[in-house]
Amino acid sequence: MLRPERLNTWFSGVCDGSPRVRLCCLPYAGGTGATFKDWPAALPPGTEVLTAHLPGRGDRFAEAPLPTLEETAEQLCAALPTADVPTVLLGHSMGALLAYETALRLQAAGRAPDLVIATGARPPHAHPGEPDPQSEAELAATMRRERPWDDALLDDDLMEAVLPTLIADIAAGDRYHRPEPTPLACPLKVYIGADDDGTDWHTALNWRRCTEDTFEIVVLPGDHYFVETARPDVVQRIASDLTSWVT
Repeated sequence: MLRPERLNTWFSGVCDGSPRVRLCCLPYAGGTGATFKDWPAALPPGTEVLTAHLPGRGDRFAEAPLPTLEETAEQLCAALPTADVPTVLLGHSMGALLAYETALRLQAAGRAPDLVIATGARPPHAHPGEPDPQSEAELAATMRRERPWDDALLDDDLMEAVLPTLIADIAAGDRYHRPEPTPLACPLKVYIGADDDGTDWHTALNWRRCTEDTFEIVVLPGDHYFVETARPDVVQRIASDLTSWVT
């Protein structure tokens, strides 16, 4: 089994063989790197998988999440090690917005990524809408319903422990809005779940304004959390999108 190496506070990385392309993965609200733990073994040799470790979870549990996605992106950009291979940023939901913001900062620093993959997310210029005023008990019930694969959420004590980070992530996402998105200088692919009511084809199409390069929408099986429930389909598609760099 491939074992990741901690590169710094913000990233760990693993690769089967010599790196030929780097895939940097950013989690959804309240999520951890566990979403991506099985990906390295399923992706082509030469794919270096970097997983982000955000404050408020995992071994950074005692740290408070940063209040805005922009601040988190600044830290991710600064912490992302330089590489002499193509770099792909991928994020799901909140992580997709982080991927976009991090890509902009890398671009401004002369380190533009070669591809951004945004999955299950509204575009930066889409208004986030009014926050949903749920109590902690209601939010816990929603998470258990929407994330049935996460056994930790079934434990009341663990749920109580993770709720503050989840609430902070949701608040940061609700505050995030770029009325006029700065376009990326690299290709952009948007993955959506076929049954995701919150991120439909029309929503995905609005990401087109976020790049000056090529743009593609990919529809995969599942609802909003298709990166969890349709993992083989997701990884297969990612492998296809990385083919030009690993073959």
